[in-house]
Amino acid sequence: MDKEEYEVLKAKFLKLFASVPLPLRNEIIALVDNQPVSWTAAYGEIRQDTDKAKIILTHLKQIGLL
Repeated sequence: MDKEEYEVLKAKFLKLFASVPLPLRNEIIALVDNQPVSWTAAYGEIRQDTDKAKIILTHLKQIGLL
């Protein structure tokens, strides 16, 4: 994933996250290294631009969420 695609997916995720109701933000949306990742955890990873953020965004794109 190049930097431009990453930034586009990040922007889409942040916009989508803002519309997720608070009670649902603890729901699992991805698995990274066989560890569950919730909306809230994904938000933290993506905001900090970690290596896991790229994996999460790729997964969300593959399942059609982004």
